[in-house]
Amino acid sequence: MSTEAQIEANRANADFSTGPRTEEGKARSSRNALRYGVYSMARLIPGEDPQELDALTQGMLKDLNPLNTQETELANQLIDLQWRLRRVSNREAVILSADEPDYKALNHISLHGARMKRQFSATLKDFQTLHKTSLKIFWEDLAAAEKIVEANKILNRPTNLQDFGFVFSLDQVERHIRRRKLIELTLRKGSHAEFGYKPGPGEEEEFPQAA
Repeated sequence: MSTEAQIEANRANADFSTGPRTEEGKARSSRNALRYGVYSMARLIPGEDPQELDALTQGMLKDLNPLNTQETELANQLIDLQWRLRRVSNREAVILSADEPDYKALNHISLHGARMKRQFSATLKDFQTLHKTSLKIFWEDLAAAEKIVEANKILNRPTNLQDFGFVFSLDQVERHIRRRKLIELTLRKGSHAEFGYKPGPGEEEEFPQAA
């Protein structure tokens, strides 16, 4: 007859398969799907707290800040691995709390956990490498868009950034220009508070920063 620990171990075997992945599409749609639970809730098994998973999902998305679909895919994998590592800890606690711990089941689950930790580290490294490249491209594109906007202002002609293949809106680039000039002025003369400037809603976090 199976012990409670063995039952837990069997559940773990079924649960440690690779979790769901994001579909092809825009990065923003992918992030929203994660943030609002379309994919994250599919990771739950009976007895697990959806709010706890949602908090983990949103926290890791905020920390990782994926910039495109490829990064969102890796972020999804990292969230999935982290959630299953928590499950490993819970399973180990159940086994060890039994009157007669099933150490074979404990060893089996611990091996799963060790493998997932290695996978998490490798995936995180892949994400960080890709994110570094994405950030470089992002800021280079933004600088190029800024030059186009400022040149067109001098020439008194309209700017359609999409004609140049940019994903930024004109409003975003203009806010970035104002912010950059403010920072330059601040560095020369003092804090931005002296100049009566207050960042608008979402402006301080609008553009990604290097970790």
